[in-house]
Amino acid sequence: MTILLRGQLKQHGQARARWQKVLRIASPFLLLLLWEALSRLGILDRRFFPPPSEVAVTARQMVQDGSLAKAVLDSLRRLAIGYTSGAVLGIAVGLWLGLSSWSRALFEPWLIVTYPVPKLAIYPLLVLIVGLGEAPIVILLAIAIFYVVAINLIAGVMSIKPVILDVGRECNAGFLQLVRTIALPASMPHIFTGLEISMGIAYIVLVATEFVGAKSGLGSVIWSSWQLFDVAPMYVAIVTISVLGYASVMLLRLAADLMMPWRRKH
Repeated sequence: MTILLRGQLKQHGQARARWQKVLRIASPFLLLLLWEALSRLGILDRRFFPPPSEVAVTARQMVQDGSLAKAVLDSLRRLAIGYTSGAVLGIAVGLWLGLSSWSRALFEPWLIVTYPVPKLAIYPLLVLIVGLGEAPIVILLAIAIFYVVAINLIAGVMSIKPVILDVGRECNAGFLQLVRTIALPASMPHIFTGLEISMGIAYIVLVATEFVGAKSGLGSVIWSSWQLFDVAPMYVAIVTISVLGYASVMLLRLAADLMMPWRRKH
């Protein structure tokens, strides 16, 4: 009787998991169908919420004339340069401050004090210093990424048991050897956590700065659509950003699985 009951519970659990998977896949399409119906019935104002079918037509036109591809490439170029620069600098500083207590005592207060400052608030200052164009956008992206990665990595290095670092020092390991053999491998989960969190921040900063500081890119498409009161391209750009953000996070998680193969077993 107990075996039969366990078998029924197992089958019930498997069926529930299958239905949940179907629901997870179908829920976005159900939302689009509801949006389409409400727009067609006039319940939603089509000036602000055009039917998804009209947005799809606009997306096809933007793909055919090349405007969407150009906007995506311009945004991704800025993102790649700023994100990579901020991540590399954040990893280097995080490892340095995490391993050096004297340096941490000197510089960590500056990180803590300046981190809460909204990064978009310093964009006008960067424009005054380096001028309009690509430079202030890339620099602001690098700054925003740097803080998240560095703070996460400092926490990761400090979570390493001191006895492990002491053993390395007793074996006359230099700073770079400690980084390569102990600090970097042990802090890998914190590095990828920081990179994943900062990816969302990067897209926010990118689009916000492209609103006013760029003549091309997905943020510029959204801003110009708002100015012209042509909302369909705005939705195309928003959906494109969502897809790019999801793809970026998935690539980071794939890289994390490759760098940390033991995590896949869990």
